[in-house]
Amino acid sequence: MSEVSSVSPDLFLIDSLSDFQSHTLKLVTRSRRSIAILSHGLDAAIYARDEFVEAISSFARSSRNAQVQILVKDTKHLVESGHKLGKLHQRLSSKILLRKLTVEPDNTDMGFMLCDTNALLYKNDDAFYKGFANYDAAVEVKRLSDTFNYIWQYGEAEPELQILNI
Repeated sequence: MSEVSSVSPDLFLIDSLSDFQSHTLKLVTRSRRSIAILSHGLDAAIYARDEFVEAISSFARSSRNAQVQILVKDTKHLVESGHKLGKLHQRLSSKILLRKLTVEPDNTDMGFMLCDTNALLYKNDDAFYKGFANYDAAVEVKRLSDTFNYIWQYGEAEPELQILNI
């Protein structure tokens, strides 16, 4: 179970898959305008769960201003496995945008999810379930959002996830 930090009641130290699953779901359901995800391969144990995909779908449909942006380093698994979030991106391509990383962030191991302007889920190393969730992290979200937006502008659409409408 995630541990509340002594620094802030809004900061939770996470060290298990179930904690990441719980906090990702909680953060998405609290979001109102934007969600940004940076991940190496969109870990299916976190991002392809039915509950998470349904929450993202509900969020994306909740408002005309709601937007999900996803940056993925390795899209091979998304394409080959039929990742549920990849399929949702195909159905809601104007609300859920997905790009492949072409420029690496300074910390190449991290992964994160930013929700609105104040909530953050952070994985120290995207290959391990260690990190934190902070529900009141405006300063950190601003810094990571700047990094995300810079990398986003160089990201490329994954052609194999595009649907050709004729």
